[in-house]
Amino acid sequence: MQKKNTNGSFYNPSAGESNIIGAKSYDKHGNPVGTAYDLGRDGSFKGYNILIGQFYTETEFNAGMKKPIDALKIKGFEVKHVQNESAFLSELRSKRYCVAWVISSISISDATFISTLMEFHSAGGAIFLFADNTPYTCHASDFLKKKFGVTLTGEFYGGQILKYNENGCQTAGHFGKHDIFTGINHLFEGITICHPVYSISANRELLRTLATATDGNPCISVSDPSAKSTEGRLCLDCGFTKLYINWDDAGTARYIVNVSCWLTGLDRQ
Repeated sequence: MQKKNTNGSFYNPSAGESNIIGAKSYDKHGNPVGTAYDLGRDGSFKGYNILIGQFYTETEFNAGMKKPIDALKIKGFEVKHVQNESAFLSELRSKRYCVAWVISSISISDATFISTLMEFHSAGGAIFLFADNTPYTCHASDFLKKKFGVTLTGEFYGGQILKYNENGCQTAGHFGKHDIFTGINHLFEGITICHPVYSISANRELLRTLATATDGNPCISVSDPSAKSTEGRLCLDCGFTKLYINWDDAGTARYIVNVSCWLTGLDRQ
């Protein structure tokens, strides 16, 4: 899809292409090397702020968050990283952020958390929801239940590599064609993975599966409201361990940054 140029181009020319042919070099997973094959151009997101709410605070995770934050800054994002609900909600209400990351834990302590996140999303704020094996699903699952009639459950031990298939995102071990997979032929699925469960009344088109784990359950899903909607975009990732244990594994770093760029919705302007 042709991207509109606004204030320069936010996206690289290969936007939306997973199977990149003719790159100078490829890594051991067959993904092209270099930020020119990312979705977003380096430095092009200056002036756009991302709020990271990390509620799973295991020590190794805390240390590992430096790599994702540094990668986002290369694209130009300003990043605020907090580790408690009070600070997260205070920042969210400031209306400074276009994207909020929510890294789930086992419980929500602030009764206003979901309603505040709903307000942010309804007003155009984009959300990157991260969950993992049960019970580390609470923040993401409670939001999804309220918004889409979807809950998260499961504790599949994955650790495998997903493969690109333009028409096969519903097939176990594959992901399909989408901007967030730009420059990615192979993608690490995560280690301990949950999956969405749709209620009878849930509309599966509103939260669309883009990748299916090797156990056959969805592991990456998105919501992309119409351009006329006031709501922001949303991405759900069901295996947050990739953020700190497998950041350097197949496609992880590129995928996480790609999603964050796509969530801004700047390609619509």
